[in-house]
Amino acid sequence: MSHEQMKPFTHLQLLLDQAHDGPLNMAIDQALLETAQVPVLRVYQWGQPSISIGYSHDLGALKSPLQDRWPVVRRWTGGGVVLHDADSTYSVIVPSREPWAATRPVESYRLLHGSMADCLKANRGIDCRLAGEDDQKEGALCFEAPAMFDIVAGPQKIAGAGQRRTREGLLHQGSVKLMLDDAFWLAWAQSLAVNVTVQRTASDEVTSRAEKLVQERYGQHEWLHRQRRA
Repeated sequence: MSHEQMKPFTHLQLLLDQAHDGPLNMAIDQALLETAQVPVLRVYQWGQPSISIGYSHDLGALKSPLQDRWPVVRRWTGGGVVLHDADSTYSVIVPSREPWAATRPVESYRLLHGSMADCLKANRGIDCRLAGEDDQKEGALCFEAPAMFDIVAGPQKIAGAGQRRTREGLLHQGSVKLMLDDAFWLAWAQSLAVNVTVQRTASDEVTSRAEKLVQERYGQHEWLHRQRRA
């Protein structure tokens, strides 16, 4: 079944979250992965312009003129350096009990970005497509280095993501170089699921777990400055 026809989920919770700092944003995603009972599409903002780096990125190799002025946070997912200022950020969390959580990484990436590209065309009139082999480039900055199945408009990458799989399920963290409103996210959620419920704040359980994860991981110097193992 093509992504044009696919609704991978029966139920989906759309969490239109508020703005948080980088460590708490990352922690909420992990807390949702640990606790979600149904798939979640979380859309969120940043309390101030920030930089996020991929799980395996070498912080010492970060070459951005903004890094001395913008806070930096390490994601739990892969990917390159993302400047969070004029972008829209989201996460898709799929619990392991969902059959779709077992989808191969490259296939889940293709299907999610394919459905998003369709929604950008239908709801925003953006002429975009999935990147192919000829579009791929090397580079540390996420939006200067399209990878296979990123979303591109002309030669420009406009959406990318990274993933993490655990025994709890799939975490897909993405960024779109557009300011997208709630109506777009609702339309995309409805293209992904038969039934969609909308929530404006995370549950007390998720918030409590996220605050602990900030203390234990995402707010720690050791996490930000972790070294890639040989």
